[in-house]
Amino acid sequence: AEAPAPQRIAKIRGLRTILMDIASAPDSAGAAPGWAQLAERASAVTLRQDFSEPGAVRLRQVSGDPVVGGITLAVAELVSDGTWPRLRICANELCGHVFYDTTRSRTQRWHSYEVCGNKSNVAAYRARKKTRPGS
Repeated sequence: AEAPAPQRIAKIRGLRTILMDIASAPDSAGAAPGWAQLAERASAVTLRQDFSEPGAVRLRQVSGDPVVGGITLAVAELVSDGTWPRLRICANELCGHVFYDTTRSRTQRWHSYEVCGNKSNVAAYRARKKTRPGS
């Protein structure tokens, strides 16, 4: 349980920034540069097909940083099974959490209503009340 080297932490933070840029892009054209950067970072990881389970194929990392490889595999799985578009960034600008939108309409705004949604709604209510005449 040795502390990771500063270079490794910087590499992982850079990867997180790329993923946040992709997730916050307004459309696929806006996300394209982020996907290209992710592909460049992922090129340092070598994966092989693993056919050890009958009727199934899995990608297994054989070289490269294990954290970067794990993130790359997780993102690849989210994209391939169609769940990537359900990832959202919390609407609370001070939060920055990413969450999986489980709503049918895909309109969830906060990672947690109790933590961020309630605070945002109360702040908006107070702002509206303050601007009303006679308040």
